[in-house]
Amino acid sequence: MTERAEIQVTIEDPFARRLIVKYLGHRKSDIESLRQALGDGDYASIRDKGHNLFGSGSAYGLDRVSELGAMLEKAAKKEHSGSIAEIIDALESYVDNVTVA
Repeated sequence: MTERAEIQVTIEDPFARRLIVKYLGHRKSDIESLRQALGDGDYASIRDKGHNLFGSGSAYGLDRVSELGAMLEKAAKKEHSGSIAEIIDALESYVDNVTVA
């Protein structure tokens, strides 16, 4: 079994903390959608979702989400399913292990 490292994001403002927690919850549903799109060969949807993640992650202080979004967008343009699957796994691992304090 692989151990997962916890990633902590510290946010002082309680309102901002709630927004980030909600944002991360939406990313969990994005992961499901991305896996479905990959199974369907819907690279346009993956590209669009990657673009949205790229644009939104840093706004919430989650630079890794933005990095993975950019990678998804690029891999989808090339229709490289193996890379896309790995990036989705990395996104899922990040979302599952980040805590907001």
